[in-house]
Amino acid sequence: MEDRRPRIIEDLTPVLQGEIRCDPLTVSMYSSDGSLYQMPPLGVVFPRHRDDVIALVKYAAQERIPLIPRGAGTGLAGESLGVGLVVDFSRHMRQIEAIGPTTVRVQPGVVCRTLNDALRKSGRYFPPDPSGASVTTIGSMLALDAAGSHSVRVGSTRDHVDKIEVVLASGACLTVGDEPLEHDGAFTTSNGSSESSARHELVAKLSRLLADNATLISERQPPLIRNRCGYFLRGVLDGDRLRLARMLVGSEGTLGLFTSATLYTAPLPAHRGVVLLLFGQMEAAIRAVQAISPQQPSACDLLDRRLLTLAREADARFRELIPSHAEAALIVEQTGFTPSQIRNRIRMVVECATKMPDAGVVAHEAYTEDEVDFLWSLPEKVVPLLARLHGATRPLAFVEDVAVPPDVLNDFLVRAQNVFQKHRVTASLYAHAAAGQVHLRPFLPPPTPETAEHLETIARDLYALVFQCGGTISGEHGTGLSRSAFVREQYGPLYEVFVQIKQLFDSQNLFNPGKVLVEDPHLTSRNLRPPALLPETVELQLRWKADELWQAAARCNGCGHCRTQSAPQRMCPVFRIDPTEEASPRAKANLIRQLMGGQLAHEQISSPEFKRVANLCFNCKQCQLECPSNVNIPQMMIEAKGAYVAEHGLPQVDWILSRAHSFRGLGSMAAIAFNWSLTSPVARWILERLTGISRHRKLPKFARRSFLRSAKRELLIKPVLAGSEKPVVYFIDHFANYHDPELGRAFVAILRHNRIAVHAPRGQLSSGMAMISAGDLEPAREIARGNLRELADLAREGCSIVCTEPAAALCLKQEYPMLLDHPDVEVVASRVIEAGDFLAQLHAQGRLRTDFQPLDFVVGYHTPCHLKALGAGTPLADLLRLIPRLEVRTIDEGCSGMAGAWGLTRQNFRDSIRIGWGLISRMRAGDIVAGVTECSSCKMQMEQGTHVPTLHPIKLLALSYGLMPEIQRRLRPSRRKLVVT
Repeated sequence: MEDRRPRIIEDLTPVLQGEIRCDPLTVSMYSSDGSLYQMPPLGVVFPRHRDDVIALVKYAAQERIPLIPRGAGTGLAGESLGVGLVVDFSRHMRQIEAIGPTTVRVQPGVVCRTLNDALRKSGRYFPPDPSGASVTTIGSMLALDAAGSHSVRVGSTRDHVDKIEVVLASGACLTVGDEPLEHDGAFTTSNGSSESSARHELVAKLSRLLADNATLISERQPPLIRNRCGYFLRGVLDGDRLRLARMLVGSEGTLGLFTSATLYTAPLPAHRGVVLLLFGQMEAAIRAVQAISPQQPSACDLLDRRLLTLAREADARFRELIPSHAEAALIVEQTGFTPSQIRNRIRMVVECATKMPDAGVVAHEAYTEDEVDFLWSLPEKVVPLLARLHGATRPLAFVEDVAVPPDVLNDFLVRAQNVFQKHRVTASLYAHAAAGQVHLRPFLPPPTPETAEHLETIARDLYALVFQCGGTISGEHGTGLSRSAFVREQYGPLYEVFVQIKQLFDSQNLFNPGKVLVEDPHLTSRNLRPPALLPETVELQLRWKADELWQAAARCNGCGHCRTQSAPQRMCPVFRIDPTEEASPRAKANLIRQLMGGQLAHEQISSPEFKRVANLCFNCKQCQLECPSNVNIPQMMIEAKGAYVAEHGLPQVDWILSRAHSFRGLGSMAAIAFNWSLTSPVARWILERLTGISRHRKLPKFARRSFLRSAKRELLIKPVLAGSEKPVVYFIDHFANYHDPELGRAFVAILRHNRIAVHAPRGQLSSGMAMISAGDLEPAREIARGNLRELADLAREGCSIVCTEPAAALCLKQEYPMLLDHPDVEVVASRVIEAGDFLAQLHAQGRLRTDFQPLDFVVGYHTPCHLKALGAGTPLADLLRLIPRLEVRTIDEGCSGMAGAWGLTRQNFRDSIRIGWGLISRMRAGDIVAGVTECSSCKMQMEQGTHVPTLHPIKLLALSYGLMPEIQRRLRPSRRKLVVT
């Protein structure tokens, strides 16, 4: 395989406008998806348009190289894995080409939710709603005939397809829909030229094959509400039409590559209502499904006790709604034309459920858009959280997509539990109950070659039950590597018809081989992700415990949640502007897992190529925070950057910026000269050339005297620690020390106003977060040791170490323990607290004075990423709301895009602005007097390109207390283009 890669690159590079990558890192990134499987491909192709796909298919046919289409790579069955060339449509082919009155034409890489956001402006939407709509691409929905919770009302993807543009194995590109069986003229291709007789022959042979096997199709492919297994043949031959597009949908990329599709859209529902029904017994919930069914709900989903427990743990609002003794829940939705109609329909649903004997139902109704979306967030947010459960066993997704006739659902679930009991396992349950579709995930240890047979045995026994109930092994997901071995068993003689269809479309078995049609009866238990080998030659830079790094990476199940671009989340700001696999946090976990597992050469971690991928993480911590499994991607990438720096040294720009704290003392001593240079375009141009700091970036001026140099002696002298009341230790970090001493004075004044003693150790240093984020770990360790010397004794005496900079608090709490093997590091980390959290705790204890004077204006509050990562909410924003007449408006525009030193450089300036553009635009809206945020880096971005100042919330508290009236001047608009206020 290795010797083929250079030739493939050489052959395809001049032919394609897209990219072809066969390097070890790309191969590793694409060797896994959301499933349990791992298969290194030959390489990855990123086509830019249809002509690239045509050229690729012709080349692959000539060289007999398999092609494996891929969208977001979130499938649970391994359907986007293979040993050929992976064709990633999500990088370039993601355009919405045309929106019509009732249809939309899209490329396959368009994300479902992105499409619906665009359609919503005209009051329409694309109805199929897979659970991963925020990452799932339209191409994947077409390949898998995706459905979702509302399939009982709106059907699945194939029910909303008008035409599909598909490239066949011959290289021909056709636009197919409903094809008439008799023609007065020739077929036409998508570019208008006359099509060859091959196409006529294809349609003729396919229609003849379907006609000859009409009885077999009717008998072996029953009219289930959901059946994604095999090729969909029911109704494809419809009178004098061949509904070819419907048949291609759900073919799992085995019959052709889709390059665009015309889809039917629908009007948004006029009104929706949802009721959450909670039951004390699972049996009662299942019986309720049958009772509710005559009311024709648009959706009816069933959740088990495990999912309800996760919901209670994940969100306080669900904790209030869901009693701890609830064993099951139904989420039922109704739609209608008027609010009163919706309320009547929901009332009928509740009555049907509560009339059952011993129902014990608790109902929560929702009618506003926000309330409805909140209740539907229960399965959307909570099902992925199964991966977060601790313990030796994990919920494994390998039999997770069966579907049965809804009227036998109760009997099936009882008998399915018997199957699991036979194998001594338990399973989580989530079901689109009204459609009879059931997602089961047995709890088992991660599979190994020795235990793989057990998975296959469980699947075989469960599927035997599914077939007895007249069901299908795949309701809305792919058969892929997980279930394709059972397709023949489900369909019997109809399987041979599938084989003939494959021959008609792809006689060379070019497209996604080994999926749907396979001869290997044990495919389910092959190609599983290998366990770790833990090679000793990988020298780690951080303090990972034995196999901890591999375990951290292995927690990533490949779900692709980190590829989301949904507005409510901050997941990976870099991926939002560069939606490529290598920019996703998942790709980075894959690389580390395979590195530690021995599938990737250990030398790769210190390579420039690995460093380029690691640089796509700027340590904002949002992926770890929002990942369902809380995978520690940021510290993995610090490890990778540290390995590179240890081998090659630090690039000049990173060296300068990570040591900015070293130069700031000099800047303060020569403040007049330095500050003048910051305002001069010529001096800034020179500075950019010398240091790499963008000449367009607004920078902070230097204070003439740092906070620690100007502080009074009683603040700096080490206090006597006798007695129960311990002083607060103020860790000031570099920005407040050298650029904004006023912030330090404001915080000290607030503490003293509240009769709290405070001490600022004279010998404290910068936190070193910039060094750590750059991978410059040895100098960072020296800084950490210096700070430990200053703080450890105070921490052991019970003093709180309070930081006004969230990044500093995060560094001391999370990064220092990974840097140093020292008994004091955990002691210090345990005493660190962010200033807002500290004051909020005082307020909760009734110890914070609230003698605030009114502030009669409006401010906009932005939550820093590192504050979110600390997990204490937005305490200072909450405290600001105690100030009379001060209006605090939340700015919810995601990450600021600064990421400390990252956003300062010429290289990253444009991307930084792109990430933070929503925040910058909001600051320009003209409805606020000032921005407010705790983070000094976010402040710089908030003031970029606007005259509106941004202040630390501490300053507004000090102003309102009447402690520092001079802060009022900071609210004036600033006309300076190159320096922040």
